[in-house]
Amino acid sequence: MWSKSDKLIIRQLEGAGEPYCVVRFFCIFRKGSLLLALPKDKPLALVTLSLYQPQSLKARLLVTVISLLIKCNLHTRLLTSCKLPFCKEGPIYRLNANNSGFGFLLGNSDSEARSLILARKTGNEFYVDKIGLSAAAKEAISDEVSIMCSLPKDLVGLVELSQSSKGDSWSYYSCPLVVGRSPAKQQDDLVLSLLEAWLDLAHMQPLVEAVQWFNIVEYIEARELQKGYSLIDGCADIEIMVGVYHGDFAPWNIKISEGEEVVAMDWEYGTANAPAAWDWMHYLIQRAYLVENLSCAETLKACRDWATTEKGKAFMQAAGWGDKIELCIGSYLIYSCALDRFAHDELLSEWLNNEVKI
Repeated sequence: MWSKSDKLIIRQLEGAGEPYCVVRFFCIFRKGSLLLALPKDKPLALVTLSLYQPQSLKARLLVTVISLLIKCNLHTRLLTSCKLPFCKEGPIYRLNANNSGFGFLLGNSDSEARSLILARKTGNEFYVDKIGLSAAAKEAISDEVSIMCSLPKDLVGLVELSQSSKGDSWSYYSCPLVVGRSPAKQQDDLVLSLLEAWLDLAHMQPLVEAVQWFNIVEYIEARELQKGYSLIDGCADIEIMVGVYHGDFAPWNIKISEGEEVVAMDWEYGTANAPAAWDWMHYLIQRAYLVENLSCAETLKACRDWATTEKGKAFMQAAGWGDKIELCIGSYLIYSCALDRFAHDELLSEWLNNEVKI
């Protein structure tokens, strides 16, 4: 049941040296890899389960079933169990996570920077720790901490960073638990209000002077993209709002509390200096393409249709793009492909070959 990647990351999590504690977990696997390790404690098991915010209907139904099992104390009987030993030369001892138990979620097993998200209770408070154990994951966590610290203080929607550390074997940061759920489609205006709040901290700047513009031009020239050259010409005189940019502003990285507070998590691609509206293009594209399984053409149409709505027109105007939705979509997709983070090549190809004029 345990994959090679699982075994490696668990060994790293266990640490070395003098024994510290042994904890029993109740496990949920996905596609042959460990997804969640739930503790026996019911409240903490539910908190651990909340770390997983799936978007598909099938996965959401699974979460509902697992939640019911936990509430009935059946997860300890029906899920595969395992005991894991932890040592004093490791992150579990460093976090003092044994006091009230803990559970964890494992990230994408195919990623070189596979991280681990831990839920634990300290006193009466729940905390979430993001831990990097491989060399790539350690650097990713360290970079994310640096990005979060570089953002404006008291930024709306930014999780509170309570502690962080980087060592030879692992790095981590900790935040208070954000209680909430990923946004539903009918909450789009609420999610967009967070980006509107970030506009208050942005400044107007020619797009060609943005630090991301070099990547766009380099990508276009290296591939001699004809529509790309038209985009360069079309952007020559555009001034847009530049400011806080999350970089992976997708539904699974957003939580909305019962009080309708919107919080953005996972800032590893963030910056305080990028074009506004790109985050929203990413949000619409990731949901349409990955969650709703729309075609490339349908995904881009969803962005164009949104831009014709009253809310869309107002936001695009405030962000400096006005009615130039094609320039916004195209520049975002080219930048995304230049950085090769989100497998948007087919979407960019659709945009390049579409007859819609810039």
